[in-house]
Amino acid sequence: MQGKVTFFIAMLLIAGGASATVDSIMEDVLITGTLSPQRALTSSVSVLDSQQIKALNKTTVADLLKTLPGLLVEEQGGPGGLTAVSIRGGESNFTLVLVDGIAVNDPTNSRGGGFDFANLNPNMVDRIEVVRGAQSAIYGSDALAGVINIITRKPTQGHNQDVYVELGEHDYSEVGLSALGSVGDVNYTLELATRDDGEPVPGSSRENNSAHLRLGWQPDVGHDINLGYRYIDGDRKSYPEQSGGPQYAPFDEQDKSDYTQKIVYLGWAAQISSVWRSALTANRFEAKDRYQSPGIPPYFEVPPNSADTEFTRDHLQWINSLQLAQGYSVNVGADYRHEDGQSEGFIEYFGDLNPTDFELDRDTAGFFAGVTASPTDALLLQGSLRYDSPEGFDSETSFQAGVQYTVGSGVAVAANWGEAYKLPSFFALGHALVGNPNLKPEQGESWDLGVTWEPADVLRLAATVFHNDFRDLVDFDDETFRNVNRSNVQTRGVELQVDWQPLTAFSLRSQATYTDIDVKNEDTVLTGRPEWTASAVAQWHITEQLNVALDYVYTGQQWAASRHTGAEVTEELNDFGRLDWVLRWQPVAAWQVQLSADNLLNEHYETAVGFNAPQREFRIGVILSH
Repeated sequence: MQGKVTFFIAMLLIAGGASATVDSIMEDVLITGTLSPQRALTSSVSVLDSQQIKALNKTTVADLLKTLPGLLVEEQGGPGGLTAVSIRGGESNFTLVLVDGIAVNDPTNSRGGGFDFANLNPNMVDRIEVVRGAQSAIYGSDALAGVINIITRKPTQGHNQDVYVELGEHDYSEVGLSALGSVGDVNYTLELATRDDGEPVPGSSRENNSAHLRLGWQPDVGHDINLGYRYIDGDRKSYPEQSGGPQYAPFDEQDKSDYTQKIVYLGWAAQISSVWRSALTANRFEAKDRYQSPGIPPYFEVPPNSADTEFTRDHLQWINSLQLAQGYSVNVGADYRHEDGQSEGFIEYFGDLNPTDFELDRDTAGFFAGVTASPTDALLLQGSLRYDSPEGFDSETSFQAGVQYTVGSGVAVAANWGEAYKLPSFFALGHALVGNPNLKPEQGESWDLGVTWEPADVLRLAATVFHNDFRDLVDFDDETFRNVNRSNVQTRGVELQVDWQPLTAFSLRSQATYTDIDVKNEDTVLTGRPEWTASAVAQWHITEQLNVALDYVYTGQQWAASRHTGAEVTEELNDFGRLDWVLRWQPVAAWQVQLSADNLLNEHYETAVGFNAPQREFRIGVILSH
């Protein structure tokens, strides 16, 4: 610990050595990696902007994330089931998920705090930022493998209204309305949407409704006040995970879930001086889920079960950003979180209903500081240090450091190292049958080394080697029939990227990721973790009115488990590639027509044992603007 503090103090001295002031605060280019606007980061970062999101026209945010390096998307239980995203081979609950900077992970669910990405509507998303590697030095608990920040659309000048309707095969439909604009020093965003996925796979379905209201007031230059409300409700049905799906499940009974999520936030930010900006935010996240599962016959391993869960997180945060000089900045702040979760449910064994109820809460206070220093045009240094005091656990100190150096001739090298931890979920701690109140936080360390080369303005090549060490992972112990800290897992690999734009009207973005996973001291393999994944996205602006986008996603061989035989059986699923196509036509400024084809080549593959992926599907949509 002493060495970490010494290093951090040295970074502060470097930053403090500059005396000149900057004329204005940097524009909001990337916020996720430092909690303040940054033009550059040493961390491994991917960004999807609004143009890329619109061009791909995906039905879920999860489908967008499949095109990024190091990210793996898994539909647990096939279409209609939970959609989880993992980073660099980590568990899906090792990813901190933010919506406009607000954490939306739910620790009451059986996934240990994972997030269902199928609930998010891409039409409401302006930008997606992904920061890989341990990020607890910035965000505290949950960011063991990385952070995904979903940034929604912001108000525009004037008044803009959109109405969109999209229809597809298998009774797919989506209808949305948006109004963005400003009146004097007040701006607003209103978005409403409803989506019905139909039945792409027999027995599966998902419907949800979304609403977002944002009001902003700028009483004077450099002073902003924002108030917002976000709401999602829906229901889904799918075959139980590992049930064998439509092909092998003994009965056509589905898991059912009715869910609701709410976010309320209030933010104040002010430019106190030419070098000091201060921001105070308060938000509340609420999640409710009524879940029922028929289990998997003969019910020894997965009996019928249900759970009605409620969770609330209140978060208060104060951030101060100091721009000491061009290229030198310091961020200091504090936050406080109160989390409250409860669950009522049962597991049925041989006709007996066994309660699984629990109710827990905890408070966490945190203090953090970050430094960015660029003593020369070629050198960038970044460091973060955070202290957390979670109720019921020992305090946690997390450190992160990174360096980037531009060698010359378009070549830059970056290295990062960080620590992270994850508090045990309420489910893992309190579940009446398998909970263990003596669980320790899961721990992690990560490092990566990357090089980028831009031999020309139209070409960018990148390669990153990464390593993660996860310790004290929470796992279920068959012998004691409870959750325990037992597993140690190492993940390592390489991410390769090529961005090429030979013409103004044409661009190609591609990536390939290799991940090796080693479960220490255990002869086991992790399911749903292919060694190889890859993607390629091509965009072609044929004319000002006509645009075409193609994206290809490859998933290598992976292990999967099923229990339809009465016992857990693992088998290896074949690799597959899927090609999607989008045609966008805008004959006049006021309206657009887009035609989409999912799985254009009609590839036959399984995403889970017994779940054949949907065949070729077409969608047509119309967008009216004013």
